[in-house]
Formats: sequence, structure tokens, C-alpha cells
Amino acid sequence: MTASTAPAAPSASRPRPVDFSDPGPRRRRRRRLLVTVLVLLVTGAAVWLVWFSSVLEVRAVRVVGADGIRAEEVLQAAAIPIGRPLARVDAAGAEQGIRALPWVSGVEVRRGWPNEVVLAVEVRDPIAVLDPSAGLPDGLGGDGAAQGPWGIDADGVVFPVAGELPRRLPKVRAEGAALVAATAVVNGLPDDLLKRVVSVTATTRDDIDLHLRSGDVVRWGSALDSETKAEVLQALLQRKADMYDVSAPELPTTFRLQ
Repeated sequence: MTASTAPAAPSASRPRPVDFSDPGPRRRRRRRLLVTVLVLLVTGAAVWLVWFSSVLEVRAVRVVGADGIRAEEVLQAAAIPIGRPLARVDAAGAEQGIRALPWVSGVEVRRGWPNEVVLAVEVRDPIAVLDPSAGLPDGLGGDGAAQGPWGIDADGVVFPVAGELPRRLPKVRAEGAALVAATAVVNGLPDDLLKRVVSVTATTRDDIDLHLRSGDVVRWGSALDSETKAEVLQALLQRKADMYDVSAPELPTTFRLQ
């Protein structure tokens, strides 16, 4: 008899190695959730710290570029409350309030972390003084002359000056466009010629006269060609006269009053 051979059992598949580096979908979801919660907590704490806590609140407001009475005016115009969180300070509103001061030509409101606000202002520099008899431009108030003196800067802006004006600034009697033109003439005069001018009058922007300390008068005309007119006038002043006309610098004339 032949012996029968039993069928061979199928070989079992080899087990896969366990990947311990893979945390599995559930563990990854938990990790992402934890990271999200931590980010929200940190963000919320930062927002509270900056916008609502007293840690970064305003404890001092400092003025740069002005002192004394002027600094007090800046502080009042800015109206920044002590104790408000620095991030919630209305910098644009403070800047607008300061710019309304007629003697301020520029301003910047800076947050000085952690607890300070800095108000940096630029003050107008007077190159002439408004003749008190001319009155004040519209918008400055009828009783403002009593506060005086009133300076005029290179742009023709009239503003109150704290304290004393620089010595020997020329007085200007004009208003509106004539005031701006007269100021432009003063600003363009060379120093040696400016020292001779005691006052400037202008009825229109094309009718400007310079009054010299000697008592003589210069008919200047408009503010155009001021550099050429100044050169011509300096040459004419070598000749004694009561009136010098350089309104047409190519045809200057002089007059003697009898």
C-alpha cells in the first residue's frame, strides 16, 4: 500500500512591525486641539494685557519741542487721560487737537512703551511781527490783540508768540493774499538788507512797500523776482533818495521829495 501524504498547511503571513512613531488619528487630533487651545489662551492673554490691563497704561505724557505755558497748552489740546491703556490712546484725535493751536506747525504723537506718551511738536518761527494797527486775520478773535505779540512765519501764518519776539523784526501791515506776499518778500531779503527794513505794507499782493529805518521807502511791487530786486536795490542805496522803485527791476528809479 502506498502511504498518502497529507496536504501541507498554508504558511502564516509574517506579522507587520508596530510603528510606535505614529500616534494614530485620535492622538494627532488631541495634539492639534491642545496646540489650538494654547494659542488661543496666549493670544487672549496678550490682548488683555495690551488693551485692558493696567500693566501697559498711560502713566506719563511728555511734551518735546515746547515748554512752559506752551507745553501746558499742548497737554490740554491733546487731552490724553492718565490710566488709559496705551494701545487705546486716540493718537489721531490728540494730533488733531494739537494742530489746532495756531503756533504749532507740526506734531507727532508717539507711544513710548510701556507707560508713556510723547507729544513732539514743531513751533512756528516768526520772521516778522503783525502791525497791531492792522488788526487780526479772520478766525483769530477780535480780543486776541490784547494777548500779543503776534508773529508771522515764513508761510504767512499769524500766531501768538509766548514771551518776547526776537529784536528788530519788521512789522507787516497787510492781510489775506497781500500778507502772504509781503511775508514772502521779507523771507527772501538778504540779512544786510533786512536789517534796514522797519516795516512792510501791502494793500494787494502786487503793491508791496518796504519802509527803511532811514525813513526812505522802497516800492517793491509783487513778490516776483525778489532776488533780482534785492540786488538792484542794494546798488541804488548807494545813491541818496527818498523813494526807490524796484517794482520793475530792469528799469529802476529813484525819487527825491521836495
